[in-house]
Amino acid sequence: MEVYMYISDVKIENFRGIGKETTFKFNPGITVLVGENDSGKSTVIDAIRYVLGTTDQNWYKVEISDYHNEDTGDEIRISIGFSDLSLKEKAAFMECLTYTKTGEKLYLNWTAKYMKNVKPNRTLVNLTCGKNGDVSAPSPEARELLRVTYLKPLRDANAQMRAGRNSRLAQIMSSISGLNTGIDKYNSGVDVNELSLSGIFDLSNYLLANHERIKQVNDNINKILKQKMMLNGDTLDTEIVVSGLGNTEERKVYSLLEKLDLQVHNENSNNYGNVGLGTSNLLSMACEMLLNSDSENSSFMLIEEPEAHIHAQRQLKMMQSLQGGKKNQQIIMTTHSLMLTSVVELKNLILLQEHKAYPMGKEYTLLDDNDYKYLERYLDATKSNLFFAKGVLIVEGPGEELLLPSIAKLIGRKLTDYGVSIVDVKSTGLMRYAKIFQRKNDDWLKLPVACITDRDILPDCAPAICIKTDYSDKAKWPKSRKWKVESEITDKKACLDEIKNKSEGQYVKVYIPEQWTLEYELALSGLAVDMLNVIAEMRATEESNKEELIEKYTGKYATYNTDEEKASYVYSFFRKKYISKAEFAQYFSIYIEEKYASKAANEMEKIFPCYLIDAIKYVTSTLTV
Repeated sequence: MEVYMYISDVKIENFRGIGKETTFKFNPGITVLVGENDSGKSTVIDAIRYVLGTTDQNWYKVEISDYHNEDTGDEIRISIGFSDLSLKEKAAFMECLTYTKTGEKLYLNWTAKYMKNVKPNRTLVNLTCGKNGDVSAPSPEARELLRVTYLKPLRDANAQMRAGRNSRLAQIMSSISGLNTGIDKYNSGVDVNELSLSGIFDLSNYLLANHERIKQVNDNINKILKQKMMLNGDTLDTEIVVSGLGNTEERKVYSLLEKLDLQVHNENSNNYGNVGLGTSNLLSMACEMLLNSDSENSSFMLIEEPEAHIHAQRQLKMMQSLQGGKKNQQIIMTTHSLMLTSVVELKNLILLQEHKAYPMGKEYTLLDDNDYKYLERYLDATKSNLFFAKGVLIVEGPGEELLLPSIAKLIGRKLTDYGVSIVDVKSTGLMRYAKIFQRKNDDWLKLPVACITDRDILPDCAPAICIKTDYSDKAKWPKSRKWKVESEITDKKACLDEIKNKSEGQYVKVYIPEQWTLEYELALSGLAVDMLNVIAEMRATEESNKEELIEKYTGKYATYNTDEEKASYVYSFFRKKYISKAEFAQYFSIYIEEKYASKAANEMEKIFPCYLIDAIKYVTSTLTV
């Protein structure tokens, strides 16, 4: 089996936001760094390109701001490990390799030390090899094999593809093997199409120099010189020639390539060659991918925010292409795009939080193989926003997803102000999503995650009210029924603990109602009449208006004696599917925000079910370790 070298780990110390040594692990193929702003994504990218250099030969300078907390007393240390070297790559780095139990590995150790005793003060950069930094740096020729293609954020892709000196398009094309093939010199009878690029260069310069108008100008210059400026006996003469005729073949080709623009023509538009930022960005990436695709060696690409200026459908197409690219190409990218995150395999994601790395591979999380298969299928753009949140609410239905923001707002904890994401995982995925945030080692992901689930145990009175009137007689309950009632639960605490233990652990907590479901608990907490008002509004028609229905529903509600019976009656509208839970949640969220807008937050906490309040408070709190 053929292997390809890839960056397997990067150690960073005293570089920007990273103080203590931090290790980042990477997979072959594609790795995507996600996280909120200032979490360290660009720091990792810059660390790699500082050590390896870039294919565009851009020069960089280590600044004071590159030192952690701008403290120049400690040197910056960055170490990059490469694994799975091919035979050719082993030969190129033979004297630099470290031999381990798992095979040969290449380490590049880069340090930057601020020289305070030198005037003017400056930073001294040093490069070594070996796991312990005791091996000399590789040759310049070998280092060229490690250069990365770098696409920076907020790049001016259009400018990069324009003709001109140091054109990136020219740089890319000049690196394509076999580009300058054909006849190098033009002679009479030679087909122009058979000329090489350097042959075209010589031909164009010959035609320019021998153009009749150019020759006439030269003759006029000579005439003026001889008649008006030169003495008798002077033998000076002039000749207009094209510069560059004596250049090397490589320079001739490059000078031609610098004249090229990359433009696009849309058949559906008359706006020839004038495209938007998004299309320019795609063209730029296509060219960079061409550069790497032509190489038989391992290649490395760093991309920051590839989604810039690109609409969602093109983002998806682009990511699918990048994931299905060449096996010898490694891509490390950063993104804030929910769309891109949703289509990347979970194992290839690294969540960055406060400059610490939390890889999502199975060797790091509590997820098993079946969990990964499930999540790769259902972790869509809506759910992927959990990777950019400061707190996460995981719920099992649309009711919680729609109502919780309104409840949080009324108790003075607006979720958007706290950076909290709500993820609806339906009824089967809660445990799997919870395990995303739980680590195998002791380095827990410091993120408050609240899982809200139903207890799904009916009060004894509910079957007769919500299911079938005959069920007032327990003897008539079907033996094959899927539901249970409170009187059948011998140990309530054990029942609750069993539900919690399936998902709870580390900074993931589970919140469960004391009784049945969300809607039942809302009615039981004192919101029953409010709920009936909204139900009446939803069910009102021309034949039965809202007022009539309210009177009917509240009248029936008053006939029940206990709180459990009254709450069960309210829930019967959902159980019997008279109304949709999702639709009710939409109406009810608007209703409570309008009705209770002026009520104090501490008063609102007493109105809503305790388990919802506790969950909201947890995800909007600051974790203490």
